[in-house]
Parts: sequence; C-alpha cells; structure tokens
Amino acid sequence: MSQEPNKQAKNSNDEISLMDLIAVIAKRWKFIFFSTFIAAVFIAGYSIYTIKAEPDAPLNRLPNIYEPQVIVRLQESSSSSSLQSILNSSNLGVLSGLVSSSSGSTNADLAQALIKGNYIADQIASEFDFINRFNIDKYPVTSARKAYQENLKLNYVSATGFLTIGYQNIDPVFATEVVNRSLELLEERFRGLTMDSIIAKKKFLEEQLAEQEAALQKAQNTLIEFQKKYGIVDIETQTAAQIEELTTLKSSLVQKEVELSNLKEKRRSDDPQVQRLENEIKELKQLIEAKTVGFQDYSSNEDFIPQNKLPELSAVYLNLKEEAELQSTLYLTFKSQYESVKLEEADNSKQFQIIETAEIPEVKAAPSRSKICMIFTIAVMFLAIFMTFIFEYFDRVKKDPVEAEKLAGIKKSLSFKK
Repeated sequence: MSQEPNKQAKNSNDEISLMDLIAVIAKRWKFIFFSTFIAAVFIAGYSIYTIKAEPDAPLNRLPNIYEPQVIVRLQESSSSSSLQSILNSSNLGVLSGLVSSSSGSTNADLAQALIKGNYIADQIASEFDFINRFNIDKYPVTSARKAYQENLKLNYVSATGFLTIGYQNIDPVFATEVVNRSLELLEERFRGLTMDSIIAKKKFLEEQLAEQEAALQKAQNTLIEFQKKYGIVDIETQTAAQIEELTTLKSSLVQKEVELSNLKEKRRSDDPQVQRLENEIKELKQLIEAKTVGFQDYSSNEDFIPQNKLPELSAVYLNLKEEAELQSTLYLTFKSQYESVKLEEADNSKQFQIIETAEIPEVKAAPSRSKICMIFTIAVMFLAIFMTFIFEYFDRVKKDPVEAEKLAGIKKSLSFKK
C-alpha cells in the first residue's frame, strides 16, 4: 500500500506541465526578446549593406543575381509523326511499336543535352575567360564547366514546345552576353546534328525502299504466276460460280434420272428415247466428276478449277494476295517517309525556332531579402527559446546535490588539467 503513493508522486514529477514550460519562457523573456531583436536588426542591416555594397565585395554574401532568358520553340520532325500515323492507319501494330520505340529521343531532349554538355560549356568558358573572371586556380577545366552549368537554368514546357534558357550572375551584362552566345552555339550545334541525322535517315530509307521494292515485285510476280497456272482471276467469284454450276448440274442429273426411271416403266431398254436419256445421264455424271476432281480435257480451261482443289488453292491464293498487299503497304509507307525526309532535308529550320533573345534585365531574380530576414529572425527566436530551456536545466542541476556532483565529474573528465 505504501508503494502506490510513491508511484503516483513519481509519475506526477515525470509529467511535463504546460504551465511549467510557459514559466520557463516567462522567466527569461528578456533574453529571448533581445536575442530576436538583435538578430532582426543585424540581418536587416546586413541586407541593407548587401544592397549598397559592390556585388563582388568580400563580405557581400547576398548580392543581386540577374537571370536574362532566351526562348526557343522546338518542334518534332514531321517525318516520324507521319510514319507513325501511316503505320497506325495500316494496322501494322508491330512496326508501329518499333518506330515509336526507336524515336524515343526528342528535339527537346537533344537541345537540353547539348546546352548542358561540355562542348558548349568549354566554348563559353574559353570565350568569356571564366578562369580569370572567377579566379579559378584548381581544376581549371572542370571548375570552369561547373561555373557555367550550375548557373544555367532550363525550363521546357511540352504543351507549347517552348524551351526557356537562363543564366544567373551578379553582372547582368555578362549574364546576357553568355546566354545569347549559348543560344548561338546551341542553334549551330543543333542544326548540324539534326542535319546529320536527316542525311543518315535518308540513306537508311533509300536502302529500305530498294529492298522493299524488290520484295513487292517478287510477291506480285508469285501471285501472278499462281493466277496464270490455275486460271484464277477472282477466287471468291469463281468459287461461287462453280458451286452454283455444280449444283445446277446435279439438279439436272436428278431430274433426268427420275425421268429415265419413269420412262423404263413404260418402254423397253432398247428404246431410242431411253438410250438417249441414259447417254445424257452418263455425260452429266462425267461432267460432274470432272468439275469435282478434274480431267485432262477440262484442265486446259483457264476458268476451270476442280472442286476438290478449291479449299487448298483458295488458302494459297489468299496467302499470296495478303503477302502482296502487305509488301505494297510497306513500300508505300517507306516511300511516304522518304519523301518527308527529302522535304525535311530541304528545310529543317522549323525544328529550332528562336522566339526571343535575351535583353539586359533591370530587375533581379534573386535573392529575396525579405524572406531571408524573416527566416533568420524566426530561427534565432526558436534557438533562443531552446537555449532558455538548456539554461533552466543547468540551474536545476546545480540545486540538486546528486546532479551537481555528476556535473562536476563531467567537467573534471573534460578538463585538460591533470
């Protein structure tokens, strides 16, 4: 029973009261207030100093930074989109997938890779003497590239195809010259690479077009030879006509057999009319058999296809016809693509259009000194509150003999004196 009150007392001591926290802050409110006030005055004064001082002054860590911008419009090649639409409309799904996967890189990706690449960075660093301007002593090539690439700002909007290129520096004139020269180098490099790509694409399409033309001619010749051999003009029409003819012959045969049966009941077997019907029935059977399995006399007829060979010949004919149609579609596809590339070769200026060059900016892009002052002041205020609780803790430790003895031992352990 005696342990229960002790536990309750211990738990009450362990609990942190909100009033205790407020009391600690109220006890040292002057320290918090004046720390925050001094920090606010200091950062405000320093901000004013950074406005008045030279941008490259040693103590000026918040100089005005300017960002002139150029705007470029990038359009994709019309040939790749036309090829994709043709393949889609032709239901050539496999080839359509291959084309879309092979043209994964876009003009926007190419332009951004080029402007951030080492080639343009080295050109800019050399022309504007980055090494002396930025006082680079160590790793001159790498550091000069870094000074260019880290201050380069890119923003591409896929919906409009606009690529915005900016360069940040404390000197607005220098930044403007750098970004405009970067645009010139990008345009030169971009047009050179895209023209090389167009020439390579044209050569590839010429080879594919020649191969496809040969494949188309072979497929057409095979189909023509098959049609000549079996007398096929239109397999569906011919099949329907032969089935109808065969049906008519069989119906006529049944009628004559019925007529012969009735006639035999009335006349003798050597009767001329009976013999005539028997001969007609015999000829009809021979004709039906010929139409079904084929005889030498009937095979010479170009419009004749034996009935029992129709399924096999139809399958072969349809396969050859589909192959010829497929090769024709592919040939037209590559032909259309080739014509598009020829037009692209004549004028590829639409893929890279300069919308706006850079002008010397009048307004800074950074820093936002008001935000910096607010953040710095609030941070110092919270630091002062934190230090207040630290001070309060050590005050309580000094009043507790046990804790004070521990603190003395820690000081002794940390002391350099023996």
